[in-house]
Amino acid sequence: MRGRDDQEPVGTVGARLRRVRPHLTLVIAAGPVAGVVATAVSDGWSPSLAAPLLLLAAGIAYFRTRRFRPRRWPVASAVLGAAGGACVGLASAWFIGVAAAAALGAGGWFVGEHARRRVLEPYTPELADSPVEVPWQARGARGLELLVAHDRITLSGGRGPFRLVRPMVALSGVGAVEQVMVARRTTLPVPGVGELRVTVTPGPAVRITVPPGEWIVPTDHGREIARLVARRKELAGVD
Repeated sequence: MRGRDDQEPVGTVGARLRRVRPHLTLVIAAGPVAGVVATAVSDGWSPSLAAPLLLLAAGIAYFRTRRFRPRRWPVASAVLGAAGGACVGLASAWFIGVAAAAALGAGGWFVGEHARRRVLEPYTPELADSPVEVPWQARGARGLELLVAHDRITLSGGRGPFRLVRPMVALSGVGAVEQVMVARRTTLPVPGVGELRVTVTPGPAVRITVPPGEWIVPTDHGREIARLVARRKELAGVD
């Protein structure tokens, strides 16, 4: 029997994913194809063709395993594009490779970001019934996100200690999830992960009961997050 990670979403979410497949195919293929063409023109059919072909295989494998994690697509697309540009440089001159890496990397990020937005925005309740990982940006905490997957929730960020530690709790360990109001700016510890702290700004926030305490994440979407987590716990058969 296939798990939710292997199931193709139906309805609105499935349609969104189908619409972005050509974009992701372009991201995966553009760099390696450019590398193959440059290598074939420069060296003919030589062993150096292995580099872009391996890059193509790596891109296919990566996006197959991350197809339900749109948040990762922009950076992955940029890296894949830059690597494809480097393959072009290996078959020509270094300055051509630098230019190709910059152009393909920037183009990859743009296409990946466009695909991410088309899948995740606007947020609709149908996303709760899919295996798509839904990120929620914390208000006033740049780079900090609450990720709600089909089987776990995670605090993730690209700055400070959150780059090294990603607190994660399985849905079976998640208790009450509710919207609360924060009266003043405060810095709260993240229980169970040492010195990690979250700065909570005044306004709405979501409070999530987790072992051994609770997470409080500043966000204007506490009710949507509560419903999303409740629905995914229901689908997972978690009380």
